[in-house]
Amino acid sequence: MKNTGAIQPACTLSVKGEERLLRATLASEFLAGVLSVCGSYGHKTIPAEGAAAILACLAEQLDGVVRETSTIKGNDHD
Repeated sequence: MKNTGAIQPACTLSVKGEERLLRATLASEFLAGVLSVCGSYGHKTIPAEGAAAILACLAEQLDGVVRETSTIKGNDHD
C-alpha cells in the first residue's frame, strides 16, 4: 500500500449512528452471553433461525452506522 503521508480524517458518528453502534455492541455481548450459558449447560446447539435473525439485525445496525458516518462525511452510500 502506498503511503502518501497525508493524515486521514477521523470518522465522526451522528447521534443516530452512535445509537446504532451501541445497540449492535449490546446485542453482540448478549449473544456471546447466551452462547456461553448454552455451552456451560451442555447444550450443543442453538436454533439456526434465531441465530440468523440476531446476526441479520446486527448487520442491519452496522450498515446503518456506516450510512450515518458516510452522510456526515458528505458521501452517500445508499
